[in-house]
Amino acid sequence: MSLFRDEGVNVSTARIARAAGVSNGTLFNYFPTKQALIDALYISIKNDLAEAVGTIPAEGSIRTRMRLVWDRWFAWARHNRDAYAVMNLLLQSNLASPEAQQAGSDAIKGRSVLTEAMDSGALVDLPLEYLAGLIQRQLDQAVMSDLNDDQARVAFGVLWNGITQPMKETP
Repeated sequence: MSLFRDEGVNVSTARIARAAGVSNGTLFNYFPTKQALIDALYISIKNDLAEAVGTIPAEGSIRTRMRLVWDRWFAWARHNRDAYAVMNLLLQSNLASPEAQQAGSDAIKGRSVLTEAMDSGALVDLPLEYLAGLIQRQLDQAVMSDLNDDQARVAFGVLWNGITQPMKETP
């Protein structure tokens, strides 16, 4: 992970093997291709994030449950900055395969809350993937800005106000 963080997406498998203290051939015994290594790293990070997000209770308002996902994701990202940076690097550079990206998305239980929010009509009428991406970028900005917990709560409020259906004004 540290090599991807420090050297970016062009780090060689030889460099990875050397840092791991194994031969390049041994590395390929575990990961037949560099893509397999990248995908395994991406999925491992997403699984760690999924564990941090945990199970979201079915009780409570959608806003409360989405806020819980936000708080847990944000806390994980603040305490695992290297993993968070590498996860985003692999995703944004399109190095994580579509299959790995899907496996990573499937691991995050909070996504079901987003789907429920869409199905209930609580959110604006935009594609789920767009809204998921918007939430991800808002989280990225909160982490990169090194917001404290109180500021992160305000940031969630800004996000929530932007993705929910506006209330009808009374005359």
